[in-house]
Amino acid sequence: MIQEDEAHEMVKENVDTENLRKHMYAVSAIMERLAREFDKDKEKWKLTGLLHDVDYEETKDEPEKHALKSAEMLKGELPEDCLRAIKAHNSMHTDTEPESKMANSLIAADAISGLIVATALVMPNSSLEEVRVESVMKKIDDSSFAKNIDRDRIEYCERVGLGVEEFVELSLEAMEDISNKLGL
Repeated sequence: MIQEDEAHEMVKENVDTENLRKHMYAVSAIMERLAREFDKDKEKWKLTGLLHDVDYEETKDEPEKHALKSAEMLKGELPEDCLRAIKAHNSMHTDTEPESKMANSLIAADAISGLIVATALVMPNSSLEEVRVESVMKKIDDSSFAKNIDRDRIEYCERVGLGVEEFVELSLEAMEDISNKLGL
């Protein structure tokens, strides 16, 4: 399995956009936190979150290739269950349904990370420290806020046995732990 420093190097080589890299770091942190919650392999989950969008800049104009290209790039570097979760996070284009706890968690983490960042950015000091679970819950219900975030994907947390509020709390904690890396 790819080592974490090699995975970070792969991100640097394939992702030029700073905000996309930060998104990948946030999803990685959330996935690692969820792995602890579910007593799963933290390294595998963390790396899956980190590398889930490694192909995005190359495939952004061809959504049907997104995640499939990542899986191809990562073949032999990540176990098959990780590759399947990465493909499943773009199931609307890959025909890979999210059947595992990891895949469903990745879909939810992918969506909630963006909503938490958007919530932090409207705080007086634009910081994660100011964000409360209640604030994020209100933003989930406000469809005019961060319109590009699919709230239905956040609810994939329920497929793994977490209520939305509990999932938001775990995700927020995970992102607060790397707030310096996220610039928030």
